[in-house]
Amino acid sequence: MKPGQPYTFQPDSLDAALIAELQIDGRLSFTELGTKLGVSHATIRNRLERLLTQEVIKTVAVIDPIRVGFLVQVLIGIRSDLDAMSDIGESLADLEEVFFVAATTGRFDFFIFAALSSDEHLKDFLTRKLAKIRGVRDTETFHILSMTKRIWDWRPRIVPRGGGRRRGRPAPARP
Repeated sequence: MKPGQPYTFQPDSLDAALIAELQIDGRLSFTELGTKLGVSHATIRNRLERLLTQEVIKTVAVIDPIRVGFLVQVLIGIRSDLDAMSDIGESLADLEEVFFVAATTGRFDFFIFAALSSDEHLKDFLTRKLAKIRGVRDTETFHILSMTKRIWDWRPRIVPRGGGRRRGRPAPARP
């Protein structure tokens, strides 16, 4: 599957339960997961491989920017020349401070999230990097004062194909 290609994952109840367990503790072994879900470790291994191959889930180490010295986090709305949006999107994605880029509708053509070490770093980022991207017309920076929810905390309710639970298996516990 290529990035940007439409794809809708159709989970069954085991997929949904496996994903839910991994969101609670991504370090569980295949054997532990199999025991919790009432299937063999081989079934867990095969399901996990399929979920990874189809890019439904990813296993990564997520860094908390504040704990590693990036104390300033900002959301920046960007207005751009519409005929340069593709190039601008790529240029934004190449900036090391930026960890999220989205083309949008509405008042802004892009939103980016960036993590920086200080207000001085932010000033340099805005004036020496962002301002030099051809086609960027205007920006508005929103300094994040506190963050209540982070993406790695997101646990959507995944409804299995058919909407039912596997017979005889309890729902995984939620924290």
